[in-house]
Amino acid sequence: MASKNARLHIFSTLSTMTREQYIELSKERALTLLRAGRMREAVASMMMDMRKHSNCGVPREIHAIGICAAAAGDAAMVRAYIEGF
Repeated sequence: MASKNARLHIFSTLSTMTREQYIELSKERALTLLRAGRMREAVASMMMDMRKHSNCGVPREIHAIGICAAAAGDAAMVRAYIEGF
């Protein structure tokens, strides 16, 4: 488990990132999971990251695209979902 100081450091780093930087970092993490064949985790990672940042609100319908693609095993569509941000 991360220490309190480590969590505070991560929070302060995230709060100083621009929206674009945050989204790019989120996409990199999700695409890494996708390349490892972990489609569901890739979609979940992107969804959670978009909820964490105050400027990254996304309609539920957008997330439904990623969820359905992962459930269908459609890696190309999961990639499109992630890269679409």
